[in-house]
Amino acid sequence: MMKLNKILYLIIFISLNTYSQRIFEENGNRKFSDTLNIQLLHKVCDNLRIKFSNVYTYKSHSVSLQADKTFFAIQYIIKNTNDGDLYTTKYLFADNASGQVIDHVDDTIHYYSQEAVQPSPSYILKNPIQLSENISGIGVITEESAGSCATLYSQQRISIFTLSKNKIKEVLKGYPIRKTQGESNCSGSYEIEIFEKSIELTTEKTKGFFDLLVTQMFTYEKVVEENLNENKAGKKTVKNKTEFQKLTFNGIDYNFKKDEY
Repeated sequence: MMKLNKILYLIIFISLNTYSQRIFEENGNRKFSDTLNIQLLHKVCDNLRIKFSNVYTYKSHSVSLQADKTFFAIQYIIKNTNDGDLYTTKYLFADNASGQVIDHVDDTIHYYSQEAVQPSPSYILKNPIQLSENISGIGVITEESAGSCATLYSQQRISIFTLSKNKIKEVLKGYPIRKTQGESNCSGSYEIEIFEKSIELTTEKTKGFFDLLVTQMFTYEKVVEENLNENKAGKKTVKNKTEFQKLTFNGIDYNFKKDEY
């Protein structure tokens, strides 16, 4: 009975405190901006003194905010080293007419081109995120993964950027929304843990921004393939768990524990 009451409470809590719109859809169904304003990017690179040839254009995207501004998420080479090219992602707002950079910030995570773990393109969510009645943010989802059939590792993070008084602010910084980790024999047997989150805006506010309701789903899956030589049947084990938490704005950004995974 207590378990039923807890479930009913969660359903009522979610229905009373959230909008119908999620910040992003589940993995595989998200809507991203698939454009990159190359002409404006040339001007941006000139103003930042970045060689255009050092930009990974196939891993970069942009989205037009208003008639006069564009937001970019560009991956570019910082320097060449003996360990390969060192590169990161730069987030910026630019003036559409001049290409003048209004403000910009680099991701704190850097990669070498020869590392086993590599990032995917930086994907900008197509729809803005309404953080308050007057302020909307731009959501960017990044992912890194290991290019190995034996190591089942990938991690997705979301960051939310705003522009206030011509200053870029990262109000949600690299929040983990999906992670897979496990091992495989590169055939039919594997063992994997999957953490996945959905985020919704609530009607409650803290320091002027809407609180974020996070639903975290944990899945453990183990598959042992059939072995005909040893006359052993295949076996599949699946365990699921769901948890809820709330992220609140502290006046600077949305706080969360860095060691959630």
